[in-house]
Order: sequence, then C-alpha cells, then structure tokens
Amino acid sequence: MSNEMRPLQTHGLNSKVYVPILMEIFTAKHTKGVEYIEFTLDDIRAAALKLGISLRNPADLPYRMRSRTELPEVIRKEGFFILSAVGRGKYRLGKAESAIIALPQTETIRTLDLTPLPVRRLLPEKLAKFDEQALLTVVGYCKILDHFTGLTNFRLRSHVRKSVPKIGQVELDEVSVAISGSEDEQPVIIPVEAKAVADAVNRVQISAMVVFCSKYFPDHEVRPLAVKVDHDSLVHVLEFNATEEAADLTILRSAAYDIHSSEAQLALIRETEQRLL
Repeated sequence: MSNEMRPLQTHGLNSKVYVPILMEIFTAKHTKGVEYIEFTLDDIRAAALKLGISLRNPADLPYRMRSRTELPEVIRKEGFFILSAVGRGKYRLGKAESAIIALPQTETIRTLDLTPLPVRRLLPEKLAKFDEQALLTVVGYCKILDHFTGLTNFRLRSHVRKSVPKIGQVELDEVSVAISGSEDEQPVIIPVEAKAVADAVNRVQISAMVVFCSKYFPDHEVRPLAVKVDHDSLVHVLEFNATEEAADLTILRSAAYDIHSSEAQLALIRETEQRLL
C-alpha cells in the first residue's frame, strides 16, 4: 500500500499572512497551562494592523488554518492542534492529539462497481482522480454505506450549508438517513464528510457535523462517517463517536473498499476518456 495514502496537510510555513498573524495572537494570549485560547475577528484585524499586513477578509485565516494547513510548530508543541469556530466571529485554539485523522490499516474488501455505465464512463478510470461528489456518487451506487453500517441508507441531501449556534456556517458533503433496527424504527441520521486524495479527514469538520445534526435533527441517533479515497484508489470509510468536541473524537470502526470495474466497464471508460481529451 502506498505511503502516499496517509493524510497530509500542507505546512503553511511560506505564508506571509496567516501564520504571522496567528502567531501574533497566540503569543499575546498564551500562558502556560491554559487548555484553550479564544480570539475574535477583531483580534485578527488588530494583529494584522500591528504587523503591517494587508488582510482583506479576516475570516479567511481561521478557515485556511483550520482545514487547509497545519498550525505552526510552536503552537503544536504546546499541544494545540484544533482551531474551531465557537460563535459568530469567535474562534478557539484547543488541545488534542492531532488535527487530522490518520487512516487505519484495515483488510481490503473487494466489491464490484455497480455504477450505471452512462454515469461511470463519464468519470475518471482511477478513483484516485475523483473529487468529493464523484466519490459519493460511486459509493452510493455501490451501496458501500449500506454494507459498512448494516443499514439501508437513503440520501437525504447533498452539499448542505447551514448556520448552527456557537459555530456559524457548517458544510456537509452529504446527509443520509437510515432506519434503525429498534422497534420504533426511528430514522438514523448519517452525516458524511467526503475527502479526495489531496484532502485530510479533519477533526473539526467531523465534530461540526455532529453539532449540525443536534440542531436540525434533535433526539435522533447520529452516526458520523468520513469517506476518503487514497492514492491507490481504495475507498476508506470511518465511523466516529457522535461527539461535539473535536478533541474527543475516536474511530469506532473502519473499512477499506476496492471497487473493482469489469473489463467491459474499463473499455468504455477509456474510450470516453480518449474522446473527451
């Protein structure tokens, strides 16, 4: 299995905007022993002004540093790996083991590609080239979530964007619903975060899905999932405990699926790819 399968975030050390500003805020607010550091958009603006840095949209800093890059090493050495929104224009650096979730080593499950040919032939041959929505399309047709959860899943919504208290705007790649095995047959809410090859599974995004479900689907069982394709075109599915605290996230179960296309499928995919070049 390729070492490139491991999730990575860019280090961000070359940033001449976000890293210096965040370091200025951290240095001003950090004291030994604190468990978290809170700051606001006004703190970002003040730090930028002090450093003489032009910053058009202060909210870009927490967004980029939360999901696109690693926090600076100085901050991580103090145990702070989590950067999350805690209200409108309010953010928190919190302690955790890591910001991203490493993919567990699991035995590969080989499964047939059941994607209808009119759809599959218009997608890349290698799943490693898929974006998030293409990945969810094939995962849905192949009933991967059904196999993984043991429940029949129905797609409720895709690419959901909603505001929730204490966080602000939350984005979910998909929300599915399944029927539980209990006597009352209450719907189980299954929020899904999908990740292409270049993107890591992020603690903050997973916990934010749980907060979203608590707001919009109260009193329902929630089973948060991440679906991640790696460089070898294996599809990893991870289920987490339904916690709103990013630092408390743990993997409950995981599996890796090798979605195998037939020779007939491959021939049509390759033919279509050649014509689309």
